[in-house]
Amino acid sequence: MKRNALPLLGFFTLFFQICFANNVTVDNVSITGQNSVSNYKFVEFDLSWENSWRTSAGPSNWDAVWVFCKYRATSSSTWSHATLNTTAGNHTAPSGSTITPSSDGMGTFIYQSADGAGNVDFDNVQLRWEYGTDGLLDNDSVEICVFAIEMVYIPTAAFTLGDGNSISLESTGAFHSPYNTSNPVTISTTLVSDIHTDAGYDDSQLTGNATLGIGIDGDGGIDTNDDGTIDNTSFPTGYNAFYIMKHELSQGQYASFLNKLTTAQDASRFYNTTSYRQTVSGTAGGRVASAPNRAMNYTDWPDLAAYADWAGLRPMTELEYEKAARGTEASVTGEYAWGNTSLTTSIYTFLYDGAANSSVSNISTGIGNAQYATTDNNAVGPLRCGIFAASSPNHTRIETGSSYYGVMELSGNVMEYCVTLGRVGGRSYTGNHGDGILSSNGFANETTWPGLNSGVVSHTTASYGFGLRGGSFNIANTAMPISYRGYMNTSYSNTNSYYTGIRLVRTAP
Repeated sequence: MKRNALPLLGFFTLFFQICFANNVTVDNVSITGQNSVSNYKFVEFDLSWENSWRTSAGPSNWDAVWVFCKYRATSSSTWSHATLNTTAGNHTAPSGSTITPSSDGMGTFIYQSADGAGNVDFDNVQLRWEYGTDGLLDNDSVEICVFAIEMVYIPTAAFTLGDGNSISLESTGAFHSPYNTSNPVTISTTLVSDIHTDAGYDDSQLTGNATLGIGIDGDGGIDTNDDGTIDNTSFPTGYNAFYIMKHELSQGQYASFLNKLTTAQDASRFYNTTSYRQTVSGTAGGRVASAPNRAMNYTDWPDLAAYADWAGLRPMTELEYEKAARGTEASVTGEYAWGNTSLTTSIYTFLYDGAANSSVSNISTGIGNAQYATTDNNAVGPLRCGIFAASSPNHTRIETGSSYYGVMELSGNVMEYCVTLGRVGGRSYTGNHGDGILSSNGFANETTWPGLNSGVVSHTTASYGFGLRGGSFNIANTAMPISYRGYMNTSYSNTNSYYTGIRLVRTAP
């Protein structure tokens, strides 16, 4: 397509949107610095979020925000993903911040450049948008929307699968090694093939306390037939660095997603209900959430896959789930995401329920906090994302329900979809990221993600490639331990479950 050679300053002056992001504020969005020769322009905005950190000690990690942009020409009703420059130096990072772009142009990670903790406010962030790559002309008028998702960096490191449950507790389905022991499995750069679990949670041909018939090399991939040769070098084992969403996806974030879909796409991704504290409503293109900070529920696997594809993220594996929760610490039998077995049994009461500042008025101190069947009392539904961190008087890992790396609500609230190691449909997963594009009827089109059917991720027998971890508001605490795999063996029907949510990851650049 031929483009105008002269810089026409009227380009992209029509309209900007600030799109909802949980606990993140994006303000003052503008377009500046057009280069009509190389066909790029900068998207400028202010970015702030609460409870940020970076530490070179302990977990040696940081939190970040995944930022990506969607645009549409004023002559079109379809939103597209904006291609951002892949070189860090071509973006403008405000003082105190670092910008790390993805290699595929889908977005950037923005985070603190030095150790510190507290709220951050970065003004005049500039991301270079390669509008020519997206097929736009110099004088095209568009609407543009900036999205921001809080993430946590999980560094490269060895870790363990399984928590030392005895064989008599094999009903948990936890990984262990070797045969007839309860030893956890160490995931490092050494090939481990002696992995066991209960047969009821994995491939149907396994019987009793049998081997999975696979090998794992942390930075090498997996050996799917246990012949000593790695045959899926791209399977995300959790060893290598990745980013994971700090919180489960909120209802406001999901509503913003729906509002960038076509009417046909929205029809596949919107589930109309007001049960179990679900508040997303409205018509296509005008979806709203009356409790936007509350964790999204009533989702199914195609919903998760579609959001991941659209946002340039990907589903996490169950190995990444255990790594994000346990970190490099030694396994503790029956441990929850906060690293021990302490757990409150108090029924929670709330201040400002449904509001952005909703909090638990009777949070337990010095003990683990989570939303599960006992604390929820009547299976009412999920709480707002990060509510325990906001309510905790001492802000300890145990009181806030935080993982080793600072990831929230990995135990309780809503269940976490994971790609399983225990099914053929999961072991073919290569960890490729979404490309920002959905099918015409709103499904992900990533061909190595579980659930593929006629080129899109849907509900098929291949859905055996995923399952659920972490427990939820309506389930007893027995499902909340990090290693519990009791929901990893279920093939889910084409329904939206009221207790399942969305949490996604991206391999670190």
